[in-house]
Amino acid sequence: MANMSYCRFQNTRPDVEDCLDALRDEKRLSTDEAKAGRWMFDDILDFCRDMGIIDSYDAGMLEALFDGLTEKEDDDDE
Repeated sequence: MANMSYCRFQNTRPDVEDCLDALRDEKRLSTDEAKAGRWMFDDILDFCRDMGIIDSYDAGMLEALFDGLTEKEDDDDE
């Protein structure tokens, strides 16, 4: 269900903090989770760039971050 407009940021912030903790802890991600995470950060960073908050960001580094955390099929065999 979508967040109500009067509390969308309040409701979303704990989830974003959980996502950041997972990245900091280098938690393994499914392929779908890694794609969703990368797209989410792409959207946020594009917004920040478009609003003049940041000048640019390294999209390749962002991709490498999520690729490095993606569970590979071979990981299941270990």
